[in-house]
Amino acid sequence: MKTKLSISNKWSLTALTLGLGLAVSSVQGQHLNAGALSTAQDGQLYFQNAVGFVSGSGFVVTSVSPTMSYSNTGTYAGFFNTGNPTFTALAQTTNNGATPSPFAAAYGSFLQLRLESVVSGPVGGTFSFFDHGAVTPTYSLGVGSSVGSGNLLELSDDTLGAGDPGADPFGHIHGRRFAADVAGSYQVGFRIVDTSVNGFGGGPIQTDSQLYLLTFNAVAVPEPTVLSLAAGGVIAVGMGIRRKVRS
Repeated sequence: MKTKLSISNKWSLTALTLGLGLAVSSVQGQHLNAGALSTAQDGQLYFQNAVGFVSGSGFVVTSVSPTMSYSNTGTYAGFFNTGNPTFTALAQTTNNGATPSPFAAAYGSFLQLRLESVVSGPVGGTFSFFDHGAVTPTYSLGVGSSVGSGNLLELSDDTLGAGDPGADPFGHIHGRRFAADVAGSYQVGFRIVDTSVNGFGGGPIQTDSQLYLLTFNAVAVPEPTVLSLAAGGVIAVGMGIRRKVRS
């Protein structure tokens, strides 16, 4: 539906850039915060705190390299997996206990993240996303694969009203996992999109972000070697001898 937008361009690009640089520390906390360069119709979405971790023109986030550890049991058995980073949508208001941000997307927008491509990774590897509560992968992409639509995970929280006309686009949802089935380094492409229908002509308010490439490292846990087991036995025997002497 078409809504009357409150359009504000108080922040110049220079001010935005400065603000982005000051926000770098939150990336180190494994949160990536989605917002908009402008809340005007067709203002582009972006990760507000990715500046400083970007190299070249491809928006490669080089410092956010989550390590995925292997699980033998439980929901993620057979997968290397991690809950980092947490992707959020910045808030316009304090209504949901959030801190308002001048970089938040427009009221009425609904931000989602598209798992768009697995640019590189180990041969035969598959990268997956588990939404909160999922016991099997919600989406999966093989190395070298890409999609043009779908594979979306919500950043805005619809349980708080996000997506309704004039509603805060805020969202901070935990309990999600990223996973891979083969050890190695995966370069994964994500894009932020607005899937609301509150813009002009019943379309979205914000335009898609550029593609962000994040690296996830699936780390194999080495098996104990014969030498390490033997060394452990020697240590144990030595401790036993000392105990006998002391007694």
